[in-house]
Amino acid sequence: MRSSFPSHRRRHLKAACAMDLLRYLFGSSKRDQFAERLMHCVKQAGENREIRYEKQAYQFSFYDQGELAGVANLGNIFREYDRLPEAEQDAYLGQITRAILSHHKSIPEEFEDARPDILPIVRSRAYLEIGNLERRLRSEHPVEVNSVMVGDHLLAMPIFDLPEAMRTIDAARMEQWERSIYELMEVALENLDEMAATVTTIDDRIFLFRNRDHYDASRLLLIDRIRQLELRGRPVAMVPTRDCLIVAGDEDEVGLKLMRELVEQFIHDPRPVSLTPCRLTADSWETWLPPAEHPQHNAFFELHLQGQAAEYREQHEAIEVGFAQTGREGFVANYYLHRDLKTRQLHSYCVWPECPYALLPKSDVVVFMDSSHMKPLASGTWEVVQAVLGSQMEDLKTYPPRYRVLGFPSEEALRQIGSIPRFRL
Repeated sequence: MRSSFPSHRRRHLKAACAMDLLRYLFGSSKRDQFAERLMHCVKQAGENREIRYEKQAYQFSFYDQGELAGVANLGNIFREYDRLPEAEQDAYLGQITRAILSHHKSIPEEFEDARPDILPIVRSRAYLEIGNLERRLRSEHPVEVNSVMVGDHLLAMPIFDLPEAMRTIDAARMEQWERSIYELMEVALENLDEMAATVTTIDDRIFLFRNRDHYDASRLLLIDRIRQLELRGRPVAMVPTRDCLIVAGDEDEVGLKLMRELVEQFIHDPRPVSLTPCRLTADSWETWLPPAEHPQHNAFFELHLQGQAAEYREQHEAIEVGFAQTGREGFVANYYLHRDLKTRQLHSYCVWPECPYALLPKSDVVVFMDSSHMKPLASGTWEVVQAVLGSQMEDLKTYPPRYRVLGFPSEEALRQIGSIPRFRL
């Protein structure tokens, strides 16, 4: 049967179908589509600042009269959105839109008016450090956020809790209120302690705070409440996500094993905090791993390395984006994990190909590579490399630690560094 469409119409339809197929196969990614949809929602809701979608950084940059006035990172937001059933995605977009617009709502001028809504948050130390590293790369001043360390890998800070979002309390506001970070944290902890929360137990060995009110990780700071838990030994805690706190005793091998297995279920959560445990001392938390002879040492050490690898990936992306935005150049080494086939132990390493300038993550091993033939010239432990290169390695004072090195090692330096057999090709 002959088509009733004229030949030129048939050609047009074929071309249109071909274009639709090309758009389907090579058009905007889901990430880009989400960003476009969210931007539309924010503008429709009344955002009056200019919004620029930074595709490579995957963030919105907000400009007020030509000046950068804020940044919204989209990575975690998109991951949460993408995991939701389609029927719940519109509501989530509305929630995020209200959160972005919350900057229009001011924090009360008077401390007593703000006091009931001051709460603490616990985040990975990298959460703050990576953002400030991005600003340094753009030659901007780091954001001055007052916080207190929790062990070596976490930090806590007071925030102002809005229904739509959490607002940081900057130094200027603290000065206006005539309150120190420690006074605000005391108020924040009092407010958190008054919030209703449940704790469940598994086999009376681990205790789980999973209230999903965005403050479960913060309950790590309620030390008196943690001490009341019936544990075998000192309290050991992990906060794999913002909505999860797990506590066990450091003398409970079975409890630690249960803790580790539970934490592994949260490795791909879109709102991670840390995969490294901490242990309660007399009055504070310390970063902790089971001793080397402990049956659970290797398993916890591997979790720690996986968490650090994720933080280094995020840091690496931030540096690359900063270079792209500023036109700077430099080699940014990746942080890799390697399992020794004989010992089955996991180690970290980075590779420095023969080039004059490098930013190196602090890894167990550094491999120096001949770029022409892609063969290792030398490989040494971090301690050996640092001893040989000395002042050539400049600590960038960021977290996770990264060092700037100017000048590829000389042949004599490479000879001194030597070679680790498992890193030979």
